[in-house]
Amino acid sequence: MSMINQATRTAPQLLLQLNRHLSSSSSNAATSSEPPDGHGHQLITPAELIGAESQRRCMEKMRSLPSFPRPKALTPSRREKQTSAVLIALCQERGTNEISLLYTRRSRHLRSHSFQISFPGGRLDDQDTSYVDCALRETEEEIGLPRHRIQVWGEANQLILPRTSSIVPVVGVVPDFCVSELRLNWAEVEEAFSVPLNDLIVPKATKHTQFRSGYSGPVFVVDRHRIWGITGYLTHLFLHCLLPPSQLPDCLRTNIKFIRPFKLPPKLPHHREHAATDPSMRT
Repeated sequence: MSMINQATRTAPQLLLQLNRHLSSSSSNAATSSEPPDGHGHQLITPAELIGAESQRRCMEKMRSLPSFPRPKALTPSRREKQTSAVLIALCQERGTNEISLLYTRRSRHLRSHSFQISFPGGRLDDQDTSYVDCALRETEEEIGLPRHRIQVWGEANQLILPRTSSIVPVVGVVPDFCVSELRLNWAEVEEAFSVPLNDLIVPKATKHTQFRSGYSGPVFVVDRHRIWGITGYLTHLFLHCLLPPSQLPDCLRTNIKFIRPFKLPPKLPHHREHAATDPSMRT
């Protein structure tokens, strides 16, 4: 799903505004209770994470995400007429019932964004009857996970991204999941893996990336996996929608900040160039 990383450098303002929307929603509903585990976040049971109340709260927030049109300063692109759907899958791991998120790494054979981490998904085709249908079809084509294994919660509001295709996140639950059941399409996917949700909401996993535009974006680093770009922000956004405000860890409350881009000083001439123009250096 190359388009979810394709917009990383062209949509910083969108990320900033979305983050402000999430921060505002969380602060309005948050409570002052102290998390019981003493480490900045409250452990949530699998039953709570994939229960009916969690589904209602999560999808209500996902469907209320604001839309942001392309800034007038940016020239339009033909890619903006395309739409994609991605699957954010809550996997209930077999044997432990632990809840994890499912990711893929793009194949080395792809010409763009090879090896980058993304959610399963792709562009909407004429044969797709809905965004849900698109996300489920692409997921089955990429990693061999049949659509009947996915309990769909619904689709989020469409995210409009400047100079690339818009994205519709589709949320679903995969019960009794085991990564060994997947059958990867090696032409598109290098690997598929799941990351326990509780590993994503600890301070050591939450980082940020500073872009040349001056904006920083959320990054999640778990073991050897670095989830960044639009994929990182979709993860950040989804966790804000999934977790109750009272249980949102401090490491996810950080705003995406604007930092004035650093300007390099003028490049000094090479000593050979200086010697050629300085009479005192001639022999």
